[in-house]
Amino acid sequence: MVLPGNFKGRCSAIWTQLPRQGFSHPSRVIPMGPSNRNGHLFCNRSKQCVSLSDYYEISALVSVLRNDMAAFGDAIPRVLSFYDQCPTAAENKYLMVGLNLMFLLASNRLSDFHMLLESVPQNIQSTNPYISTPVRLEQSLNEGAYNKVILTEKTIPSQFYSIFIRIMMDAVRSDIAVSIEKSFKLLSTRDAANMLLFSSDAQVDEFAKQRKWKSEHGCFVFEAETGHTDKPTLDTTRIAKQTIFYAKQLEMIV
Repeated sequence: MVLPGNFKGRCSAIWTQLPRQGFSHPSRVIPMGPSNRNGHLFCNRSKQCVSLSDYYEISALVSVLRNDMAAFGDAIPRVLSFYDQCPTAAENKYLMVGLNLMFLLASNRLSDFHMLLESVPQNIQSTNPYISTPVRLEQSLNEGAYNKVILTEKTIPSQFYSIFIRIMMDAVRSDIAVSIEKSFKLLSTRDAANMLLFSSDAQVDEFAKQRKWKSEHGCFVFEAETGHTDKPTLDTTRIAKQTIFYAKQLEMIV
């Protein structure tokens, strides 16, 4: 499938074509018909298989563009289920599997992430960019190498990966912010930007406003009775050292 520019229009066009092709509603994940001994459908009506494949794939991609993770969570199992029953229509399989891995990683569903990853051959995990990207991201998150997460956005294999990286970074920054609030009484804007992996003071100022940090003379002031009460889930000492180190590396690379 060549991904169209107008996803909504393409979905609507496919929807109207399905009844004429013999399908009453696209909510049927797979057209009923004879199958071989492996359980795969005989796709004699190849155009119908392609139309259904297009519909499910585009529906999943549109939900990503809309930042509708609930809709994506509903759509992606239908895509992968369709591939299982009609492998001939699975041209974009690893793109969709990769997006599902990104979704599971961004949702912190690590058990599901590894379960899905186990279904992908080892050589594909290391050589296919759609799969190797979420694999590397998971390693970077585990290592606390958050600068690598940011840098990954510059080399993603598909534009649809961007939203998941941003979700991950939002979660990481929130965790780092909790650690900052628990560990510092005074922190300069520049150091806060480095720790939170922002590229400018303006970005950290906007972030600070959202968390209601108090700013005085180019520094953020944290008081025991103020700030968020969330329990930090990251190692505070490691965060303080690692994020500044990686931030300096990032500045050198940029």
